Amino acid sequence: MTTALNTGLMMDEYSTYRWPRGTPLFYLIGLYTLGFLIAAQPGLTNLLAGKVVVAAYFLAATLFCLYLYRFRVILDATSIWTGAFFLKRMEFAEVVRATYRQGNDSGQIILCASHGMRVRVSETIENFDACTKAINSRLPNHLLISCVGRTVPIDVRSGSDLV
Repeated sequence: MTTALNTGLMMDEYSTYRWPRGTPLFYLIGLYTLGFLIAAQPGLTNLLAGKVVVAAYFLAATLFCLYLYRFRVILDATSIWTGAFFLKRMEFAEVVRATYRQGNDSGQIILCASHGMRVRVSETIENFDACTKAINSRLPNHLLISCVGRTVPIDVRSGSDLV
């Protein structure tokens, strides 16, 4: 099976979408910096419990960044796979509801299957527009995702508007 990264798909190809390459490294640097600042406190690291907490923090930060690095959204002709270590698979034929929900700063596509499983694809993945078009091309016409795109709040005023 060949890989077509964000291009038109043939029958035996699939497309992979992931976080931007610098995101896991950015989080790793930021979380490790915070960890080193916490570990530099002599009152915390002199106690055995403090050392365990600092070690657990570094382990959790590393696992979180590893999750960000491994996270994938894989589309083939009949299904969508999402996840990092254990991929969730949903057939497009099983989808009963497809919505786009706008949050505070980003939106997400939510696909609901007939047996209750949900798959969420966040707007923060790289090339979200191409991913949305690929998902839309595989869904039945009555389930197409509409109104995808960032909407700027109208009631938010900038500095020059406040004067």
